[in-house]
Amino acid sequence: MKIQFGKKPIVLALGGGGARGLAHIGVLKIIERENVPIRGIIGTSMGAIIGAMYAQTPDSAKIEEKIFALLESPAFKSSGLQMASKRKFSETWLDQLAKNIRESVAVNIAAHKRSLFSLERLSEPLAVLLEDKKIEEAAIPFAAVASDLIRGTEVILQRGSIRDAVAASSALPGFIPPIEYNGYFLIDGAATSVVPVREARRIWPKNRVVAVDVSQPIASDLDMENIIEVVLRAYKITARRYHDDLVAEADVLLQPPVGHVHWSDFKQANTLIRLGECSAQDRLNEIRQTASRYLFFS
Repeated sequence: MKIQFGKKPIVLALGGGGARGLAHIGVLKIIERENVPIRGIIGTSMGAIIGAMYAQTPDSAKIEEKIFALLESPAFKSSGLQMASKRKFSETWLDQLAKNIRESVAVNIAAHKRSLFSLERLSEPLAVLLEDKKIEEAAIPFAAVASDLIRGTEVILQRGSIRDAVAASSALPGFIPPIEYNGYFLIDGAATSVVPVREARRIWPKNRVVAVDVSQPIASDLDMENIIEVVLRAYKITARRYHDDLVAEADVLLQPPVGHVHWSDFKQANTLIRLGECSAQDRLNEIRQTASRYLFFS
C-alpha cells in the first residue's frame, strides 16, 4: 500500500450575464494554468455556454478562438444582438425588454408573439460553438440550469443534447421563446439561479464550489417619475437579495469587475476575458487552498 498526495477536484458554478460571461474564459485560463482538477461544471445562461464549451473541449485557448470566430461570423451578425447594444451601462435584459415594449412598434409584437426573436437566432450561434453531442459525452461532467416558466422552479439539465440544454438555459424571456421540454416551458436559468451554487452542491455534494458571478449591481440612478422604472426596481431589489444569498454559499466567489459592460456588448470581449483572468489571479491562493492536497492510499 502506498501513501500518495493528490489535488481535490473543484466544481465550477458559472453565472449568467450575457457578454459579461466571457470573463469565465479568463477564469478558466488561470484554473487550467494551475492544473486545478475540475470535478464538474454547471452553468446558467452564458455560464452554460462557456461551461459546455469547456466541458467538451478542456482547452481555454480553443474556447477563446471559437468565441472570436463566432463574433466575426454571419451567424452572430444575424443574431440581432447588435440591436440591443449601445445602451446605458446599467440596462439589463429586463430593462431592454421594457424599453422595446414601450416603443410603439414593439407593442403589437409583444401582444401577439411569444418573443421578439425566433429560437433560430440562438440555436445558430450555438451550432458554431458546440459539437452536436450529448451531455453525457463531455470530457468533464456538465449540467445547465434553466427555469420552468409554469412552476417557477429551476430545472437541471444533465442528459441529452448539450446544444438543447444550453439553449434552454440561455433563452432570455421576451427575446427568445420558451422551450418546451418534458412538460416544462424553459427559459433562461437566471430567473431562478443566476449563479448555480446550490445546484452545484446538489449534484456534487462532496466537492467545493468555486463560483463566478458576472451579474450587474443595481444602478444608483432611477427615474422616480416613470412608473415602469419604479416597478422594475422593486423586482430588481427582490432578485438582488436572493442573488446575494446564493453567492454567499460558494466556497470561493469570484466577481470580476464587469458590471459596467452591457449584457450585449460583445465588442469588449478582450477586456472581459482579461478581467476574468485578473479576478482569478487575485484569488489564486483561495483557489489553490480549495483544491489543496489530500492523502489517499493505493
